[in-house]
Amino acid sequence: MGHQGNRAVLRTGIDAGDDLIFSGLQEVWRECRCLRTCDGIPSVVKLLDKVVPKVNSDDSFLIMEYAGRLNLRGYMQRRAHRRRRFSEAEVCRIMKELLEGVNSVHGTGIMHLDIRPENVILDDGTEDKTERRPKNKKGAMIQDGKLKEDAIVYKIGGFGISRKKERGSKQLEVTIATAYSAPELLLHSCEYDERVDTWGLGCIMADLLAGTGMPIFGPDDSEEKIMSKVFRVVDPKSKKIKDWAGYPGIAAEWKSKLPGQNKSKLARIEAELKTKLLGDPLRRRFPFWMLSSAGFEVLSGLLESNPAKRLTAAEALEKHWFREDCR
Repeated sequence: MGHQGNRAVLRTGIDAGDDLIFSGLQEVWRECRCLRTCDGIPSVVKLLDKVVPKVNSDDSFLIMEYAGRLNLRGYMQRRAHRRRRFSEAEVCRIMKELLEGVNSVHGTGIMHLDIRPENVILDDGTEDKTERRPKNKKGAMIQDGKLKEDAIVYKIGGFGISRKKERGSKQLEVTIATAYSAPELLLHSCEYDERVDTWGLGCIMADLLAGTGMPIFGPDDSEEKIMSKVFRVVDPKSKKIKDWAGYPGIAAEWKSKLPGQNKSKLARIEAELKTKLLGDPLRRRFPFWMLSSAGFEVLSGLLESNPAKRLTAAEALEKHWFREDCR
């Protein structure tokens, strides 16, 4: 993403030879519509202007505020590199801010559909004056600018696949799968709502607590591999996605319409759900010394694989953890 002063540019085009972020034209205009709808929400990156492509031009631009030089993924990796774990109080404050932002987005009728650390920008009120250290052993450059951690505002961007919630239970299928995709999206269900975003926030919360800088259900692989990782962490003794009203229909659709390899995929996922030996459940992964009972109530509520029982952003914000531990 290129920037000048307090502006940043998202560009779509065929030439990737500069430092701007490239995306498809459809995604750019979808992001434009969603950002206009979310205008005025402090925790959403602000759209300043758009540039309509000229005749015979493959380029179009969205001009947005320059929100910061670092995204949440980079910040988590920086903290992991320096062995500075996030305290529970820090995680609480970050999650409260993100949940408030997502709740405001949902209030406009928009589902983000791509909540992940790469789409959360850290605005600490400074310009991009980071210094560069030499490459590390893996060949990656390490940014070492001074970040004003006590002044960070977390802003949500990346609205390229976001859309308005359709009336009724049926939505358009989401074909992009990441380690932050909710189970119902990994199963290609069209019966989903804004709680797909709170699942993504639950994944972010788990990442912050784990302190590795990497996605707890990642890296991004096939839907089957991500689902397998999900059910190794989420307690299999709880009533989960197989109790969701939309699951039987998805199972029947997969068995009747999809290729044979997907039948075996469904069978393997069902086997994961039935077995009692999937490894550490969620509480063992995040023990009491790492996360209090109040904090675990939020984490487990966000990482509820049955979407009908998963916390909404508004419900999560009502939990005791945010009323007491974020002060």
